[in-house]
Amino acid sequence: MANRIPTESRTSTLWLTFAVAFCAAGIAGGCSSAGPSTGGTAGSEGGATGNAGGTTAASGGTTSASGGTTTALGGTTTAPGGTTTAGGTTSASGGATTVPGGNTSASGGTTTAPGGTTSASGGTVVAPAAGSTANSGGSTAKTGGNTANSGGSAASSGGSTANSGGSTANSGGSTTKTGGSMSSGGKTGGSTASGGSSGGATSSGGTTGSGGAVAGLPAAADILATLKSVIPYEIQLGPEDSSWVNKWTEATFYIGVMAAYLATNEPTFLTDATNWGTKNKWTLLASPTRSPDNQCAGQVYEDIYLANPVASNANMYANMKTNIDAMVASPKPGVATSDDWYWCDTLFMAPGGVSRLGKITGQATYFSFLDTMWAATQAGLFDSKTGLFWRDTAHKTSAPTVYWGRGNGWVMGGIVRVLEYLPATDASYNSYVTLLKTMAAALVPYQQSDGTWHSDITHPTATGMSNPEVSGTGLITYAIAYGINQGLLDRATYLPVVVAAWNGMMKCVNAQGLVGYIQATGSAPAGAAATETHDYGVGSFVLAASEIYNMVK
Repeated sequence: MANRIPTESRTSTLWLTFAVAFCAAGIAGGCSSAGPSTGGTAGSEGGATGNAGGTTAASGGTTSASGGTTTALGGTTTAPGGTTTAGGTTSASGGATTVPGGNTSASGGTTTAPGGTTSASGGTVVAPAAGSTANSGGSTAKTGGNTANSGGSAASSGGSTANSGGSTANSGGSTTKTGGSMSSGGKTGGSTASGGSSGGATSSGGTTGSGGAVAGLPAAADILATLKSVIPYEIQLGPEDSSWVNKWTEATFYIGVMAAYLATNEPTFLTDATNWGTKNKWTLLASPTRSPDNQCAGQVYEDIYLANPVASNANMYANMKTNIDAMVASPKPGVATSDDWYWCDTLFMAPGGVSRLGKITGQATYFSFLDTMWAATQAGLFDSKTGLFWRDTAHKTSAPTVYWGRGNGWVMGGIVRVLEYLPATDASYNSYVTLLKTMAAALVPYQQSDGTWHSDITHPTATGMSNPEVSGTGLITYAIAYGINQGLLDRATYLPVVVAAWNGMMKCVNAQGLVGYIQATGSAPAGAAATETHDYGVGSFVLAASEIYNMVK
């Protein structure tokens, strides 16, 4: 059973709990508790931030081919075991062959496989070191279309293989927990590589199999397996508080569930979200309400409607529309506590719902309202010197200045939720894109060596802050992956960031599907324990997984 640590007891015990759990369990599980935001003072919740310390290079520093598919040079065929067959290879200086996406081969006709082990002379291909296949079952084609690890099984000792370049240990490309007890690709000790189970590696022709479509990331099948483990686990835990059933905490989780459905077309995810909406009677908490926290559920209802936009489903978004219409009639932009979107979390909670109403109704009024409200919040809380957001005006004037990880994650996730339905012709469209680019660049230097962002972005090693924090990391990763997928962020620059973040988060998922290291609700940075899990943090992880699925499918 997950450990949902009460907010009131978390502060005094969290750092000790984390230290013990981290050392003893090897990042075995993870969770964080979420408490309700009261009034508008506490706001939505609290989050994770990035640490200084640079970015982990993905795939041993190699770059995947466009779209992640490697085409064999000249259509050469490589036999299992890595020897290169003759025919059509491109020779470099001295007859050496260079593998696409890989290291430069040595002279004398030798070939180096992507991932970087030194090839032997005489024209033979040396596969990556044992257990270090290109991710997802090692199905990425090497030079001439040879597969990583014959048959695509890619299982190393203990059933876990390392991603290309030998980074995080994976099973079939998905990260296993300490001891290799589980891989997201299957609950059998990680011995099955998804690349192999689905036909996987290609022996000739030069394209990838089902795994390894993007260097360093698992196959789509592995990500789906992770989602099918994590989502049901969270659902069976039930809501943390029955009074929160249709508040932002649960809503964020089901926003993730719908994103997973839209990415994978897995029908059980749509059923899960529809059941939740039906149970809530498609209404917002405390309706009528101007609270963005309470309006967050509307995004789930709208996504379900948009999946099947027929007149008979209009009741799904009707209550959300009624509440937003009241705000459009009398907007309260700004960051005073009497304003509607006065803390940064709100930029995730409500704007995506407004953008969707614009799409559903075809009325530009919603987009204009959204742009006005967002701009006012950004003007009051965005620090142009750092490229980051303060959580609210109180943190803006605090000493030292605090930049909250999950708070900034909320903003980045909110940008994505807006851009998904905002017309490219909207007057503010480019402003959202510019903000995404600015924040992504600002956050990369604070990504830690474990791949995650910690709760206090600019003080990542402060007491109690040195552990991973998944909810903030998930939202940031979600936004960066979306930016890459939409061509808004440079792939070569940001793909390694996404790879490192994914591998870091997967270390926080245990064999049962529990997502840990999720900070409790709050309004400022705080630590998170390995056994702390919360619905909204799981939703953040699922959002990231869904967008990465879009990247590799």
